[in-house]
Amino acid sequence: MPPDDLLANLSSHRSREEILAHPRFAEARVALIDAMLALYEHEPFLNRLLLEAGRNVVFTVIMCLHARYREDDPATWPTLRLLTQEMAGFGLASPRRIADLVSRLVKTGYLEQRPLARDRRIRILTPTETMIEQDLDWLVSHYAPLQVLYPDPGYVPIMRRDRKFQQKHRLVAASLFPFAAQLLARNPTMVQFMVREAGMMIVIKLLQLGGPDVGAALEISYADVGARFGVSRTQVRNLLEEAEQGGLVRLSRGKAQSVQLLPPLVEAFDRFIADTMAGHDLVYRLAQAQ
Repeated sequence: MPPDDLLANLSSHRSREEILAHPRFAEARVALIDAMLALYEHEPFLNRLLLEAGRNVVFTVIMCLHARYREDDPATWPTLRLLTQEMAGFGLASPRRIADLVSRLVKTGYLEQRPLARDRRIRILTPTETMIEQDLDWLVSHYAPLQVLYPDPGYVPIMRRDRKFQQKHRLVAASLFPFAAQLLARNPTMVQFMVREAGMMIVIKLLQLGGPDVGAALEISYADVGARFGVSRTQVRNLLEEAEQGGLVRLSRGKAQSVQLLPPLVEAFDRFIADTMAGHDLVYRLAQAQ
């Protein structure tokens, strides 16, 4: 079903503004931060494999393309060529980079390239059990904050890791790639962190360390933060220095290293996660309506 038809058949869904205004939004932010850190902190392999915008989107697009795969419809065959075409709309990765990531996913056991029965020259990108489970982990972590805000009736199939609903969810999401690209485009501040390896997780860790007082100066070790996500202290320092130049953080210049998250960064983070939560709510409702 085309995106316009899907939306026409949908009752109202949660908006970014509604989510930001929710009295439990701060709790939802904590739920997301805790869920993401539980998945990726001290997991350098997953960080290197997935935690950069281009790699993360490639992973998700493969899951979505495979959900709509029909052997009798060549237009749905999830090949490297179709993946590259769909990724073009996001502007996050070159064809060569996409091919390299596909190769890496195959080598690490997340993906298979299975020959099509009718033409063995055509290779179908097929998620393995490992990739399907990782996708379920990702979905649960991103619906955890919505579950905090709207527990009744909640998002039960996702939180229970329902495989059939996962398939429906990814099938719907495959029709909404343009909406996902627009979401990224209207959140440029956060994208500048997402396109850096472990950049988003570094921000999330700093928000966790800050706790309720997100504007406090935090004493940190660049080496320790980097080790948590499989990047060097130099990468952490460079990321934060660039953020300081953009007016997003304030860094110390003394013997101790400290960082203060400034309001423009915290507000951009909140807008971004509210935007993504609104998108996840939309996909969930569409999947239920299918």
